[in-house]
Amino acid sequence: MTTNFDTVEFFSFALKSIISIFAIINPFGALPVFVSLTQNYSQKDKHYIIRRSTYFVFGILTFFFLFGELIFKIFGINIGSLEVAGGILLSLVSINMVFGNPHKERTSKDELADVEDKENIALVPLAIPLLSGPGAIATVITLSTSVQNLFLYAAIFIAIIIACFAVYFVLISSSYLNRFLGKIGIGIISRLMGIILLAISVQFIVNGLKVLFPAFLK
Repeated sequence: MTTNFDTVEFFSFALKSIISIFAIINPFGALPVFVSLTQNYSQKDKHYIIRRSTYFVFGILTFFFLFGELIFKIFGINIGSLEVAGGILLSLVSINMVFGNPHKERTSKDELADVEDKENIALVPLAIPLLSGPGAIATVITLSTSVQNLFLYAAIFIAIIIACFAVYFVLISSSYLNRFLGKIGIGIISRLMGIILLAISVQFIVNGLKVLFPAFLK
């Protein structure tokens, strides 16, 4: 990896990474599920679940950020193929977000119903698959494999940390946000994030195609 530092490039890429990761995690879309699953919990228990969920999300995304490329290299998958596959997966998730069904690709109603009697909902279904599902994992892997600059690589890790803090503050404010925004407000935010994510996923696909077919796409 190179170590050339360009301030504009660093902050531009860091901002793109933060928006990408936060949009695919989409904690606003998880609010109704969180409120439903924790409605009989004390405030202390809710805070504990939120902290644990945030730790799990951070751990999962960091693991795939650090080792995702290695895993794909073991299976002989190149960067171009990964970017196209990640872009297609993100586009499917984002389309569901735009049409008001953000969890269709993440979990089923049966899984949500089954987990209501379990104590530890911080990991399942909140951290996995609602927050750090396949789309979020694909995003951090695609971002990490798209750069060869150490500072840009560090920017992705910083973006993961900031996105996790944002997730924590959204969930910790769940009662207020759920009352203030309502179902319509949360739906609007989720759709807007879906549109942003769809544009990002298209760019991932374009970048991947340029790697796979450099002679045709210059």
